[in-house]
Amino acid sequence: MRRSYKFRLRPNAKQNVSLEQCLHAHCELYNAALAERRQAYEITVRKSRLYYSQERPKAPVSYNTQSAQLRDIRKLRPDIAIWSFSSQQATLRRLNKAFEGFFRRLRAGESPGYPRFKSLSRFNSIEWPSDGDGCKFRQDVSRVYLQGIGEVKVTAHRKVQGYIKTVTVKREGRRWYLILSCDGVPVKPLPETGKAVGIDVGIVSFLTTSDSEHIENPRWQRTGAERLAKSQRVLSGKKKGSSNRRAARETVAGRHRKVANQRRDFHHKIACKLVRDYDVIAVEDLKVKNMVRRAKPVVNPEKAGDFLPKSKVRL
Repeated sequence: MRRSYKFRLRPNAKQNVSLEQCLHAHCELYNAALAERRQAYEITVRKSRLYYSQERPKAPVSYNTQSAQLRDIRKLRPDIAIWSFSSQQATLRRLNKAFEGFFRRLRAGESPGYPRFKSLSRFNSIEWPSDGDGCKFRQDVSRVYLQGIGEVKVTAHRKVQGYIKTVTVKREGRRWYLILSCDGVPVKPLPETGKAVGIDVGIVSFLTTSDSEHIENPRWQRTGAERLAKSQRVLSGKKKGSSNRRAARETVAGRHRKVANQRRDFHHKIACKLVRDYDVIAVEDLKVKNMVRRAKPVVNPEKAGDFLPKSKVRL
């Protein structure tokens, strides 16, 4: 079984600066690789005389091309070479995955968005493809070694099982997290209960079971709406590009993160309770987004510029 472990990183002041620099270097690499792909496609494919024919040329730049160029880039840029080569390859694979997803959805008849450039505020994670290649998690001393940064303290609140496949460092506001994706985690089956249940997800209540149990929706967004609105008003008054605006943005992100953590904790606890109490769980396949979507207004034929109330609209 595969499982991910998420731990809080505790970098000191110097390591925090190095983490920001590492993130900036990977963001620059991502955007430069995207610019090269776009330019090569425009010149070679879009402007080709065979663009509308079956012999349309393929894009000349791919992941393999850019990965081969990475060694030359590291020779010319010492500030890029101090970071892990494998993690930079993972960043290029991340871009390649975005292109693969774009073309896959395009072939399926969807309307996907083209891969976009990422600002530093939206580029928040770095991945190392294997433990021991540019990084090393030391569970015995609760430390993780990251190339170019050093050994960073980790708050490992549980024991990591299995063997580590990938290591990811993620920034969330002012905080840093370490995410370990592990394979070969031992499975511990729960005792059988002999019970089955059906679940109906609702809007007023969070869910209702076939045993007539109602679980209310805590609505964490409404609980923290006042504090969030206040922090957003403070953010809107800050000058763009200033350090005060950055601090205010981090405050807003922190309050959004708290709501997300509350929701995630609630969902995990409910899911854990259901899994422990029942052997079979049947869930109705619903599109909740369509359920909460507001109905389109219907024009009142008897009065110009007026609309019918919802009670008189026939579904």
